[in-house]
Amino acid sequence: MPPRQHRKVSGKDVAEAAGVSRTTVSFVLNDRPNSAIPEETRRRVLTAAEALGYAPLPEARALKMGHSDVVLCLLPDWPITGPLGVLLESLSARLADSGLTMLAHQRRPDDDLSQVLGALTPTTIVAMCDLSEIEVSYAEARGISLVAFMGDVPGRPDLAGLRQSDIGRLQVAALVDRGHASVAYVLPHDRNLDWFSEPRLEGAREEAQRRNADLIEYRDVDNGGARLATWVISAARDRVTGICAYNDEVALSILMAAHGAGIAVPEDVSLIGVDDSCFTRMTRPPLSSVGFGLGVEVQRLAALITESGTEVRGSDEILQLQIRQSVQDLSATP
Repeated sequence: MPPRQHRKVSGKDVAEAAGVSRTTVSFVLNDRPNSAIPEETRRRVLTAAEALGYAPLPEARALKMGHSDVVLCLLPDWPITGPLGVLLESLSARLADSGLTMLAHQRRPDDDLSQVLGALTPTTIVAMCDLSEIEVSYAEARGISLVAFMGDVPGRPDLAGLRQSDIGRLQVAALVDRGHASVAYVLPHDRNLDWFSEPRLEGAREEAQRRNADLIEYRDVDNGGARLATWVISAARDRVTGICAYNDEVALSILMAAHGAGIAVPEDVSLIGVDDSCFTRMTRPPLSSVGFGLGVEVQRLAALITESGTEVRGSDEILQLQIRQSVQDLSATP
């Protein structure tokens, strides 16, 4: 015979075991004030519930506590791949160990966050995109905690996190520090990536201006290898010695285009990407990249969400620069 399936204990089971009505069970287990239930009856209900192993439904707990056991991650409307996908997977597993359920919601321009929050009533929002002042006020008025990984949270400087502009700054600084006075920034012409790419480009512009370095911008990566190869040749002729790529995939496209055009990396032009993907160590030469301390960051976010930590980290602590053979140090050249 197949094993018997254990039925979940219900409030009705507790009521029958304690010899009371289901309404009485509900009042006792939800600690309903002004219910005028005798202490002896209350103890009998609690004893029966404990003996039966009764656990209230999540919906009932949410009504009692004012929120659910859900942690809502708000994301930009962007493919969940690469480091962001790894972070979400790791954070979900870590929160599950604490009895919390993580849900990811990708924002769209016409999203009404109040409807999302009204349906879920999460205990915490993890901001991975920008929030508006109205959305912050709405969450705070309902006792929903806010934690930031990246994105702007108005009025909450204590929630400083990863800023995309700091990635572009770090890329340009890494090249200028190594003697590259003329650099380029290459990014895909994709509106879906604007939330990430535009701040990175702006950070690169600001850092280049601060360092008195020249910056050239190129957006047509998606138009094919031949056109990109032509641009790489032109950039090298214009004395561009360092290229910052939006991410490692773009850097790989540049590396292949440079090889096809007879431009040597790093002898003719240095190259640095973003994400520190697994293949960066496998290319020839190995690609330099800006990575993220995801393991430590997952621990920090989980600690903040479960109220077991309050440390705030800025971009400079999250980002990890990995310089490999694709970047030549011109400052060390006689």
